Amino acid sequence: MVEPIVVQKKNFIIGHLLFPMLVFVTLIYGWEIQDLDTWLASHFYNPVVKQWPYRNSWLTQTLFHQAGRYSVYTLGGVLLGICLLALRAKSRFYPLRRDLFFLLLASLTGPLIITFLKSNTHIYCPWDLALFGGNKPYVRLFDAVDATHTVGHCFPSGHSGLGFTLVSFYFFFLATKPRYKYWGLWMGLVMGWLFGINQQVRGAHFFSHDLFSLAICWFTSSLLFLIFYRNRYSDSFGN
Repeated sequence: MVEPIVVQKKNFIIGHLLFPMLVFVTLIYGWEIQDLDTWLASHFYNPVVKQWPYRNSWLTQTLFHQAGRYSVYTLGGVLLGICLLALRAKSRFYPLRRDLFFLLLASLTGPLIITFLKSNTHIYCPWDLALFGGNKPYVRLFDAVDATHTVGHCFPSGHSGLGFTLVSFYFFFLATKPRYKYWGLWMGLVMGWLFGINQQVRGAHFFSHDLFSLAICWFTSSLLFLIFYRNRYSDSFGN
């Protein structure tokens, strides 16, 4: 049985959009001016042998990277199947069909945006940089790439985005069973940072890449929530 939403629209916008945006901008600004990306990455790189020791280990490459990715794909396939079942009037999921399609769309939108940005941004992966045994310059988000170099296409982090997209379950539970919403939030945060830290250890991404992926998944889910439920829960949202 679906439980009614109890949040007000104004409170939702402040708590889920404005305040998180302030925190995100502050973190990114402080992280960038202190150059903490390269500082953190240097702890996972061995300058003596000029290698990322855990780049191709079974734990980081096979388990957390490959198997982790396919586990999220499998979950997405299951969710798609449930959404299709929910279209049948006699299905037990029929009363949740709107909520399930919101969950499916919110789960897909973040990773799709991340994939688009990766195809159009210029930032290199840590293991490509001359700082860490590669041959590319260290380029930040608002820096220009020298014409003699190809662009990087390594920003934001796609793998951590697969984990962070599960924060959509927070909004799904907020709409259906609010008492479980923090279970959804923690599921997304734990999976996202697990995948993200794994990629940092391998030299595939910087911390800021993962932070941007989290922001994309969170804000897309928040905006979709406002769109999906603006009429159905207008009384709960208020004016």
